[in-house]
Amino acid sequence: MKDALTGLDRYEVFLEKLERECETLGDDRIAITYTDIKHFKYINDTYGYQVGDALLKEFVEVITRNNETLLCAARVYSDNFVTANRMGDYTDQEYRDIIFRLNQEWEAEFREKYLNSRLQFCTGISIIDKGNRNLDAETAVSNANLARKVAKELENDCCVLFNRGMMEGIKREVEITSYIPKAIANQEFKVYYQPKIETDTLRLMGAEALVRWQKPDGTFVYPDEFIPFIERSGQIVDVDYYVYRQTFQFLADRLKAGKKVVPISLNVSRVHLNKMQILEYVRDLFEEFKIPFQLIEFELTESIYLDNTEKALELVDGLHKMGTKVSMDDFGSGYSSLNLLSRLPIDIIKLDKVFLKDDHLQESDKIIISCVIDMAKRLQITSLCEGVETKEQSGYLSQIGCEIQQGYYFSRPIPQEEFERFIDENLQERETVCAGQ
Repeated sequence: MKDALTGLDRYEVFLEKLERECETLGDDRIAITYTDIKHFKYINDTYGYQVGDALLKEFVEVITRNNETLLCAARVYSDNFVTANRMGDYTDQEYRDIIFRLNQEWEAEFREKYLNSRLQFCTGISIIDKGNRNLDAETAVSNANLARKVAKELENDCCVLFNRGMMEGIKREVEITSYIPKAIANQEFKVYYQPKIETDTLRLMGAEALVRWQKPDGTFVYPDEFIPFIERSGQIVDVDYYVYRQTFQFLADRLKAGKKVVPISLNVSRVHLNKMQILEYVRDLFEEFKIPFQLIEFELTESIYLDNTEKALELVDGLHKMGTKVSMDDFGSGYSSLNLLSRLPIDIIKLDKVFLKDDHLQESDKIIISCVIDMAKRLQITSLCEGVETKEQSGYLSQIGCEIQQGYYFSRPIPQEEFERFIDENLQERETVCAGQ
């Protein structure tokens, strides 16, 4: 039985062949490589499914051509492929390095053909040898797939060897995701706010809402640990909605009490684009809390725009029709598609902290930052730089006309109570200065 598109074995046939190879393994070793094509959806969306299918056929050609060690190969589904190869005398690390180099060669080959595609081959490898020859084929493939998922989360290291520690990671992921509903019910998630400062006046002009998870015993589960898990499980939607509601409630309470407020920006996960229920949920929040539309902004990361452009445009259009502003977050964190800016009706570009990676700015960094800010100005898009940590950085951003700054130099993300004091003190000081003038 063959896959109709690629001519490779069907997955179930691949498993049968692999089981037979394991039965006669002897002293040989078999490497299972599980690969998918990162940003493949971009090809389908940009060039069409016919071109996407042609790319998959080309990929099959490159992984099978002149490959004398290949035992069997299959397309698992979509752009996910698995192969089994005899390893010969290579060590595990040597074999991994070979696959890594091949991935890089293939990426260069395909990127040249499909411009702006950012294609990346992400591969996980598991090894079958005489020490674990009793491992069934499906488990061996599952281990390679687990390593592939780890590789896909990494920015540069697109090829990862399976190790037992990854199983501990899976256990931790299950532990966290299974507890999320209870954590929401117990209000363990807290909204922290990081102030945004207007460059010209150094006044507070807004803030970004960020989620923190504080367990009943007072300990924190940090975002870097739980956010990737709940994005994969889809639970990020529930956590985002919790943050949205808490933020709307915070603004409504202050307005009702006659206190000052500033616009708050809310983060949007790529998961929201799957069902697009976010627009209805946000409309309901505005209807319930009766706060002005201009007090809420939404931040979508650069990668969301690049990976799912049409859905992102639909979401931006829907949010604009409500009267809220939208920003491109993490601009410059990956492979920025500058030509995409002409298509996106965004209001704000947030330069990623990668631009301010050093305490002392290099001349090359200054040139890049100033060019991006000048470009934003010409496109009539507000510029905001995050990750500002030093006086030198802040001063340079002021010099080149960056309109808004955000970072530890001004304030870390702070709990709601502390942020309320920050608002009162900052805005009161400004009013006092104005009255004195």
